[in-house]
Amino acid sequence: MADRPAGHWATVADPDASSVVEFRRSPRRVRLAMVLAVLVGAALLTFYTVVFDEAWWKVLLRFGMIGAAVGLTTNWQLRRQPRLPLRLTDGTLQMSGPKGTTLSIDWVDVASAQVRGRLDPRLVIVPRDPQQARPPMRAGQWSTPGRGPYELVVQLSWMEPGTDALRRELTRRLPAS
Repeated sequence: MADRPAGHWATVADPDASSVVEFRRSPRRVRLAMVLAVLVGAALLTFYTVVFDEAWWKVLLRFGMIGAAVGLTTNWQLRRQPRLPLRLTDGTLQMSGPKGTTLSIDWVDVASAQVRGRLDPRLVIVPRDPQQARPPMRAGQWSTPGRGPYELVVQLSWMEPGTDALRRELTRRLPAS
C-alpha cells in the first residue's frame, strides 16, 4: 500500500454485495422531456402562425388532434410490450409486463439482448426457448405486430442509470457464444 501514488485510493469489492441492477424510469428525465416538448411545440406553433398568417388556436386545434391521435395509437401499440423496471440479477433478466405481471428469463436462455437506437433507445431480447421463461411465453403474447413472435422490445426512454450502464451489464452477464 505504501507504493501507491499520492491521491490514489485502494478500493475493495464487497463480496457480500448484491449484484442486482435495476433500471427504471427517471421522473426527472421525464419532466425535462415534457418541458422541452412544450417549449419546442410553442416555438413551432409561433413559427407556423407567423409564416402562414393563421389564428394560433386553429393551428393548435388541427395539430393537437393529430398529436393526440398519434399518442393514443402509440400507447395502444405499446400496451402489450414489456416495460421498465428492468431488473438484472446473477441468474435472470426480469421485466415488467402488462397488468403488473413479471417476465423472468434465465441468462442461459437469452439468445440475444441488444440495446438499439440512440434517440429512441430500446432493448431487444430474443429468448432461446420461450417455454423456459417464467411464465412460459406464447407466440405473439409479448411482442408487437411486425416483430418476431417471441421478440421482446423494452422501451428505454428516460431510463436511469442509462443505456451505457445497461450495455455494460449485458456484456458482463450474457453467456459468451
